[in-house]
Amino acid sequence: MKLSFSQLKWANLIIHGFAVAHALSTALLRSFGTDPGWLLSILTILMILLLSRINDTPLDVTAAIALISCLAGFYLGTLGADVMLVLLPHSIILSQVIMTILVTEILGWLTFLIVRKSKSR
Repeated sequence: MKLSFSQLKWANLIIHGFAVAHALSTALLRSFGTDPGWLLSILTILMILLLSRINDTPLDVTAAIALISCLAGFYLGTLGADVMLVLLPHSIILSQVIMTILVTEILGWLTFLIVRKSKSR
C-alpha cells in the first residue's frame, strides 16, 4: 500500500509532539522528585491510539500494540537511562529526558510501520 502524504505528515506531528510531551513530563515531574512512569504510560497509549486511528487499525490490534509499547517503553527507558547515566553521571534528569525522547520516537515509528503494513493486508 502506498503511503499518503497526509498520513506521513500526521505521523510526524504525532510522534514528534509526543516525544516533546514525554520529555517535558519527565523533566517536570523528575525535578519535583516524582516518578513520571504513570504519565508516560498514558501518553504512550494516546500516541499509539492516534497513530492507529490515522491508519484505521482495528481496536484489538491497537490495544495489543499499546500494551506491548508500554512494557517495552518502561524496559527500554529504564535500561537506557541507566546507560545514559554512565555517560552523563552528573545529570540524572537529562539522561532520563534523552532516553524518553529516543524511546518515544522508536516506539512511535515502529507502531506507525506496523499499523501501516497491517492496513495493506
